[in-house]
Amino acid sequence: MVIGNRYGAGNGTIWLDGIQCSGMELNIIKCQHNGWSRLRSCSHSEDVSVSCITVRLVQGPSPHQGRLEVHYNGTWETVCSGGFDNADASVVCQMLKYGRTGRVIGNHYGAGNGTIWLDNVQCSGQEWNIAYCLHSGWGNHSCMHRADVSVVCPSLRLIGGPGPHEGRLEVYYNGIWGTVCDDKFDNADANVVCYMLGYGHSGRSINNRYGAGSGRIWLDEVQCRGTETSIAECQHRTWGINDCSHSEDVSVSCPTVRLVGGPSLQEGRLEVRYNYTWGTVCHDYFNDAAAEVICYMLGYGRVGHVTGNHYGAGSGRIWLDDVEWNGTERNITDCQHRRWGSHDCGHVQDISIACVSVRLVGGINPQEGRLEVYFDKIWGTVCHDYFNNEAAGVVCYMLGYGHGGQVTANRYGAGNGTIWLDDVRCSGVETSISGCHHSGWGHHNCRHDEDVAVSCIIVRLVGGPSPREGRLEVRYKGT
Repeated sequence: MVIGNRYGAGNGTIWLDGIQCSGMELNIIKCQHNGWSRLRSCSHSEDVSVSCITVRLVQGPSPHQGRLEVHYNGTWETVCSGGFDNADASVVCQMLKYGRTGRVIGNHYGAGNGTIWLDNVQCSGQEWNIAYCLHSGWGNHSCMHRADVSVVCPSLRLIGGPGPHEGRLEVYYNGIWGTVCDDKFDNADANVVCYMLGYGHSGRSINNRYGAGSGRIWLDEVQCRGTETSIAECQHRTWGINDCSHSEDVSVSCPTVRLVGGPSLQEGRLEVRYNYTWGTVCHDYFNDAAAEVICYMLGYGRVGHVTGNHYGAGSGRIWLDDVEWNGTERNITDCQHRRWGSHDCGHVQDISIACVSVRLVGGINPQEGRLEVYFDKIWGTVCHDYFNNEAAGVVCYMLGYGHGGQVTANRYGAGNGTIWLDDVRCSGVETSISGCHHSGWGHHNCRHDEDVAVSCIIVRLVGGPSPREGRLEVRYKGT
């Protein structure tokens, strides 16, 4: 916490003035400020001092539970249980990097000694430090050590991903980190995970994207409603009992982005969450490379397309403007943009995107094969009814091969599982197959022996009397 200029004036250069942080940043240079060495009216008499209030849980079986102690003024001391509830415990667990789920367990781990630092603590649960909660003042209390509070932090983490919001799910139990099987694990379960981590009830199961873990597999057949505050409250097999291997370790994404207003979760108006608030993004400089990053964050692969403001204007905050991407980023925070909340546009310029993935399988190269589309977390096939070269061209465009495509009937045989699309009719100018007319996702009257195959032309003969002869041209990298 800020403690004025308790430790006096420094000397030399004053680097920063006008610092404004949301509390979500991982580095002070990510906060808004006036610019390096750009001072408005500041002298060394205003040099700021800071105290890093620290918490710990002691006397428990693991660092995740025990009697609460806080470090203040150079000493570790206790906290009274009077008025201390689960919202206060959640702040403690967040400070300890165990997520935003904490429980008060009375004085389960006994009395401490020495000074009692805090009493009558009242947190909303959204604070990032217990020092920001209401309390009676440091060292002011009306309790004894037999009322020292104990806290438990049911813990989990996401590792191997681009940041703490995404990765392979691991849970901490009985003093050991272990993984979770993907059997029956769905988005409702992911919602609970993301809530525990402080990202709100917005999560996605992304299969085993971040690979196999090692050691213990703690949970299998997890089934949550999505409203629980801890994964431990969900149905599951007994801790440590499973019939799976690490190749089935589940990964979870807690999106800081979402698509709203569209016909499915895979397309709609782009919204981003910052400082606990959802807001929109302006279309200035926003291109397909940017859409690809968003689609990757949402677990739909790296196929994304801008659709203007197709899904209309949002409301509230406009968080981002002038976003510039090269398409290789793994997270929206890696891209260049104006400062969060700084823009010169209105909601009529809110960007919409589509993430409907396609692939060609069974061919001799990635440019041809049986067409499959990814929808609702499942790959499925497409019937050849009404599917023509214009539709094939749209598919090839989505794959980055340009608008040159040919239908090759069912050359690459029958697929299996879901048939996602039938009666697809494209004009050829669409940027995504989802923009073409069709019978609706999952609605069809065909069999897998009618699964369509597509070739994205990589050679052509031009200038001759017929398509069978002419000057040979080859397409490479879209040209």
